[in-house]
Amino acid sequence: MKVYFLSGMCVNCKVFDKIKLPADYEKQYIEWHIPEEDETLEEYTQSMANDIDTSKPFILIGYSLGGIIMQEMNKFLKPEKNILISSMKSADEIPPLFRIAKKTHITKHLPKQLYATNKSISNLFTHLVYDMPIDDIKQCVTYTSPEYMKWTSYQIIHWEPTIKIENLYHIHGTKDQIFPCKQIQNAFFIEGGDHLMVMKKAEEVNKILNEIILK
Repeated sequence: MKVYFLSGMCVNCKVFDKIKLPADYEKQYIEWHIPEEDETLEEYTQSMANDIDTSKPFILIGYSLGGIIMQEMNKFLKPEKNILISSMKSADEIPPLFRIAKKTHITKHLPKQLYATNKSISNLFTHLVYDMPIDDIKQCVTYTSPEYMKWTSYQIIHWEPTIKIENLYHIHGTKDQIFPCKQIQNAFFIEGGDHLMVMKKAEEVNKILNEIILK
């Protein structure tokens, strides 16, 4: 069975390279593309889903922003299982910072040019958020165009779940910097796991992932 992976904001699917699936399960990466300025989340999700072979059973795994896209795909796809990693799945799990940003409409009013930060600022932000040496993470952070950054920032801040997802499983770290653990419910928790635990604690993620897939 094919298992399709959707990555987080700004990062490519190399973050999943340490993820090991059970025998007879095949990894398939779905990479981001640069959205059109007026493209809706629904249109973008449909486009991302074009890489999925729906003629056979499949599993979806979404990390961070990829988890949001994965849930949106469930409006028109029927995966065997949906596995969320370091993301959110209900209105109660939306971080307070996201609510403030949504209320103030900050992403809508910021000019696109402000997302084109210089390299040193971008590297500092990446280092602080992911708590990893720049050289260890820079090969994964490749989607940084102003168009992509502005569009995805708006989508993730304004997204709210509207449907109940069937066969949904959630893996989350207790030290997640983006989606605070205290707000997360009904999840498999990894002690000390942060927002990049898919790379840092891959062995622990693999153990839970394999249990879910083979369940």
